[in-house]
Amino acid sequence: MVELPLAAALLQSADAAGLLRAALTGVPDADVPGFRADLTTWQYRPGAEVTAGYRVTYRDSGREVVDHLFATTADLGEAAASVAAEGFRFSVWRHPDDPRLPGLAAACDPDEVRTWPGVGPGLSRLDLISYRPLRRAVLRATTATGTAYLKVLRPDRAERLATRQRLFAEADLAPALSGRPATGVLVTPESPGVPLTTLLAGSGELPSAAGIVDLLDRLPPGLAALDRRPAWSDRLDFHAATAVQRLPEESGRIEALAGELQRLLGTTPVGPPVPTHGDFYEANVMVDGDQLGLIDLENAGPGLREDDLACLLAHLAVLPGLSPAHYGRVPGVLADWTDDFSGRVHPVALAARVAAVLLSLVAGGEGDQAEHRLELAEAWARSMREPSSAGPATPEQRPASLNDEQEET
Repeated sequence: MVELPLAAALLQSADAAGLLRAALTGVPDADVPGFRADLTTWQYRPGAEVTAGYRVTYRDSGREVVDHLFATTADLGEAAASVAAEGFRFSVWRHPDDPRLPGLAAACDPDEVRTWPGVGPGLSRLDLISYRPLRRAVLRATTATGTAYLKVLRPDRAERLATRQRLFAEADLAPALSGRPATGVLVTPESPGVPLTTLLAGSGELPSAAGIVDLLDRLPPGLAALDRRPAWSDRLDFHAATAVQRLPEESGRIEALAGELQRLLGTTPVGPPVPTHGDFYEANVMVDGDQLGLIDLENAGPGLREDDLACLLAHLAVLPGLSPAHYGRVPGVLADWTDDFSGRVHPVALAARVAAVLLSLVAGGEGDQAEHRLELAEAWARSMREPSSAGPATPEQRPASLNDEQEET
């Protein structure tokens, strides 16, 4: 395995241009007229790989060419160009020919997508709305009659999602699949309603905490028989490592926080395994009048109710810091829902998991957001240090300081 921190530094440096030129031409130190490479995406998975995306421009026969190239420390074999640089070896590919997402190229081709069920010849726009290299992509297909989403996954992960989509559709919590037109590609119609995020940023009526819990109670029982995915609280070491990579100057704080959370997670009681969503936060909850539904079902399966509730609270906690003007009502909602949820599960088990999710979000923070998320995680950890916090939550025992910190952002 390549020493990831060193490889990461290379991929973020000007030296990355050399390995990209070599991938394009097959010749080290090749002279490519007008060549320029700008880093556009970044993915660091401690113990696994580092992957970087670049917008590359150069001139060919007098015209400017724009390419999107990706380089990774993962060994992709013959599926990608192999390039040596600074003693490391990288795999490089050109978008959309992702070596581990064989259906992505077809999903990015409008002419191909027009032949797919759930889309059809009325396709007017095709947008790539999210892409995690080597892992998954989501495209939005807009037609004259509606919107469909194309989810592109590794083939084995597509099977996993198809099973879950069927269970949620049978429970009337998500739409049924429209089709599986290419390897690793699933097509679903747009879910009815609007994301809970939209309501939190507006003035519409929000579901109650009891309504949120009722939604979780309605998760399909068949999820209990599926394989379990690790929750954020199960991967503290991984998330602490990604946080340190994002904030290396705060490694001491991060390691201390992770150690404290590990102790709390190991000593506080939790409820029995139940069906869980696995990525339960406001953007994945659809509100259609008084009906609630769910999207992004890939991680659903058996787990702990505490983890689903904590995921939602942690994501609510970061919203005001992203835009205080838009999410001014969120601190009150966070306080109310924290009080309610803390009466349903052990409050320390819940708060420790909120802090663990917040720690996992540090790596994705832009600008001062990474530091802010670390501060939020520490605030939740501080809220658990009073001996009385082992009992049912009271207003004094929940992280009241959290709201103050958010309002100052």
